[in-house]
Amino acid sequence: MATHADWVELRVHGVSGTPPEAMLAKPHVLQVDGDDKSRFFRAVDDDGREIRAADGHVVEGFHWGNYTSGSWRKALWLALIPFGLINAAAFMLPPVEDDQGKVDPLARRLRIGAMAGLRLQAVFLTVTFAFAIGMVLIDIIGTRWAYRHLSAIPDGFENLVPAAAAVLAALMILPLGSSLRPGPLIDGPPARPGPDPALQPVDAPSRPAAKVEHVQRRTPFARPEFYRGDSDTSAFRALHVAIGLFTIALMAQRFSARQLWSVDASEGRPGLGVVILVLLGIAIAATVSLGDPERGATTLHGGASRGWALTWHRWISRLSLVLLLLSMLSVGLAARALQLRGLPRERALDGLDRFRIPQFLSRVVEFDVIGRWLVMLAAVAALVAGLFAVGLALRARRWRARPDEDAWAFRPYSWGLTSIAVANLAVILGVGFSAALVTGVSTALGQREVKAGGDSKKTALGSTPLIDRVAYAWGLGIIVVALAAAICLLVSRIASRRRLLAHVDVGYPSGRVFEGRREDAEPYPAPRAAGWRHALSSAVWRARLKNQIQLIIWSVVLVGAVLALFLGWSELAALKHVARPPEDLRVLSVASDEVNELPNRVESWAPVLAQVGAWTLLGLIALLIAKGRQALGDEQTRRGINIVWDVVAFWPHAVHPFAPEPYSQRAVVDLTERIRYHVATAPEDAPGRSVIVCGHSQGSLVSFAALNLLSDEELSRIGLLTFGSQLRVIFPRAFPAYVNHTAIVSTRGLLGDAWINLWRDTDPLAGPVLSWNHDIHVTPPRESHFEVPAGRLEPIDGSIPAIDQVDDITAAFAVWRCGDDWRLTDPTRRPVELPPGVDPIVEAPINALRGHGRYWSDPAWAAALTTLRHRESGGADAQA
Repeated sequence: MATHADWVELRVHGVSGTPPEAMLAKPHVLQVDGDDKSRFFRAVDDDGREIRAADGHVVEGFHWGNYTSGSWRKALWLALIPFGLINAAAFMLPPVEDDQGKVDPLARRLRIGAMAGLRLQAVFLTVTFAFAIGMVLIDIIGTRWAYRHLSAIPDGFENLVPAAAAVLAALMILPLGSSLRPGPLIDGPPARPGPDPALQPVDAPSRPAAKVEHVQRRTPFARPEFYRGDSDTSAFRALHVAIGLFTIALMAQRFSARQLWSVDASEGRPGLGVVILVLLGIAIAATVSLGDPERGATTLHGGASRGWALTWHRWISRLSLVLLLLSMLSVGLAARALQLRGLPRERALDGLDRFRIPQFLSRVVEFDVIGRWLVMLAAVAALVAGLFAVGLALRARRWRARPDEDAWAFRPYSWGLTSIAVANLAVILGVGFSAALVTGVSTALGQREVKAGGDSKKTALGSTPLIDRVAYAWGLGIIVVALAAAICLLVSRIASRRRLLAHVDVGYPSGRVFEGRREDAEPYPAPRAAGWRHALSSAVWRARLKNQIQLIIWSVVLVGAVLALFLGWSELAALKHVARPPEDLRVLSVASDEVNELPNRVESWAPVLAQVGAWTLLGLIALLIAKGRQALGDEQTRRGINIVWDVVAFWPHAVHPFAPEPYSQRAVVDLTERIRYHVATAPEDAPGRSVIVCGHSQGSLVSFAALNLLSDEELSRIGLLTFGSQLRVIFPRAFPAYVNHTAIVSTRGLLGDAWINLWRDTDPLAGPVLSWNHDIHVTPPRESHFEVPAGRLEPIDGSIPAIDQVDDITAAFAVWRCGDDWRLTDPTRRPVELPPGVDPIVEAPINALRGHGRYWSDPAWAAALTTLRHRESGGADAQA
């Protein structure tokens, strides 16, 4: 008869790329499977022999962190945060399926419209990124800085400097398309991709291979197409690179104010600038018209529309190659126009910090004209994305849960409008990063000021009036948001102080002494008990802040939206098509040359706000550079920086191709393959579950997705232990189409209810998954949870702890069992009497709160594993 050694505890780490040594809590580990990114480890001793758990079962760790952590280059992804956020926003839209799992036609159309708007916002980010590069190289370095240092430039070469700057700007964008090849762009997406071998069953010698029947899991994670990626990715990337190059070419041409051929609109001979602008418009239209990219695989490989959709996408793919080549040609022609304009050596005032170039101001203002076009593009994109997203959210109300239903605890953030907030947050950050680059370089080179003319009373012009307005808006916005946040945090801390004491008393009630059984164990609480209680109260309060994430994001976005509205209003007023803002409201958007026009009561502090904004932008770019440099030699820093990508880079490219490569398409599939291998090689007569998958934090999402790719038969032999998980408090609320109440119920049912979640009140990133409506301020405490199945297997010989000891252990350590949701005390409670099967080391006082980490060191960890091992297959249906 098989014994307890015939099962595997498979741990999956969470954010920040936890090292395998920490994941397995051993100093030495050995890679037993995988490659350089998807790695599977086991603990070994000094001689390289495998170390198993106390009861003999295999402990294995899946390390996927190298997809987002480890390399210093990946630490520089900080600069790509706006691209990652706008891409993640596409997956935050509400589901288009009703409560019966049927696709609603109107909801689907609204979703396609929202995706088109998000793609347009992504185009705005690409154009803004290219605009900042062009400003730095063509204007600040290629003209201003070069004009001050003409004496160092050999005669005859001064005309080449601006042209070379334009070419260099294009070369800064071209590497983003280094993975492109002409062949795939000409061929377009395949008619039907081949199956992924990793998603096929393992033909193990101990059992015949069984066909995987994918049931309706009510989550896109169950579709293999999700992991194949968007078939339009190559064309998508080519179009964005072309858009960036067209932007550089347009800036160079307008800055030169030269035409390379005779222009006669009446005879149909447009100028170079008009040609570039038309091609840019075609590239933007092609990008938006790619349709709903997240459904690209299913649209092209199934359904009645497959034929015409496939033809359309193939032609768009070929058009992207043509536009990419034309964008390169446009840069060359625009650079030639810049060369013809050149730098007037005879008029140079070499070495002066402030200089006057005849007609230079008009050339700088040309960039502001492009900036105004950007403002209009941003407004149209936000309006399209917002209107369709609101329409989809209103349509989704037809099948949204009601407050009296269990699914209400899994409801989306902001009534399903999170995508609007996150997309606009990405735009705000993208504009800020771009302005930071321009402001930082111009300040470092001493090129921030250009006299507007001979009138000495006129204020010196900054990089452009638009950049000045952005800096001013950031300064004003930061002050408003910081003050509001400080007030709200202070009020929240004071108001919740008494209620938080109930959480403190769970593990260590006041006035109670826990005597130690070991000779070296001091009675607890020790003199530092008061400090513990204060630290615990503060930790619980900080952990509660994650529940206000939507409020924080919306506050930033709304303040940014108001300031952006007045910024755009002021910029468009310069075109004489609209009136300027009222005098009392002009303080919300100010350029440096408009300070003298402000009312006397605000004229004195308006420059201060502009300086605050400018220095904030400078600090932002300095922070990115400093963290990037620090990441070169500090692995811990790299791990900390890359936390954001563990969440954002999970999602495939949907609206922006410059986001880091999604790791879900390999990490989830590799984990599925490994789980399937362990299940297939386990003996048929092994008691209990063959594999217990243990997912921490983001690893719980990876595990959840992997399990949905397995067959019903395979899932009947698997248990799931999540800990420090966001599968209720964040993921269903931010990504409701992918993780939701129905998907949780379905997955739990397919596992035969073999799912336990561990959480702590002090965890700042996670919380309960399988329970809700907690109230510890009543006696006894109340909560709601999924029903726990009554049936269990007979005790398995050798299991540590034994199944009959689980209740004693959870009671001794004050574990609050909300069904299969177990709340652990933090710090770990010292029991009055140590239960059997628990190492006495737990009596030692804990010197730090554990919060989001070290769950496997808690005494309840082994008890949870034992409970899952004894959970019968085909348990009761999950219900509240």
